[in-house]
Amino acid sequence: MLKRAMDVHGNIHCEGCGLNVTGKVVEFDHVIAEALVLDKAHTLTIEDGRVLGRDCCHRAPGTKTARDLAAIAEAKRREAWHLGIRPSRPLSGRGFPTVPPQHAASRPLLKPAAWREGFVDSPIDSEQADQDPIT
Repeated sequence: MLKRAMDVHGNIHCEGCGLNVTGKVVEFDHVIAEALVLDKAHTLTIEDGRVLGRDCCHRAPGTKTARDLAAIAEAKRREAWHLGIRPSRPLSGRGFPTVPPQHAASRPLLKPAAWREGFVDSPIDSEQADQDPIT
């Protein structure tokens, strides 16, 4: 395939657009995407492929690979539909009840300001504090 893409000076040209891709990244591409070929027993030949520049004709947006991926995805969707596989629907049910939003910052304080300033333990009798804990 490289010999087919070379000119008389030895420069390699993209077979998609003719751009000189000597020294750049080239990729070998199937003319018809292999995923779309039904007869896998047919052996591939050199005529089934071509040399494409990665940045100009093969991987750039809207080029060969993007079109191939779209065609393969469409073929898979059609095959799934033919086999009776349908897209799933969301579960139907009554769902969860709606709850009013919580606005904790705007709710009035329920405890007095004296409690917020310093934490005070519950009063303990002085006799209980002096006794040893039960072991």
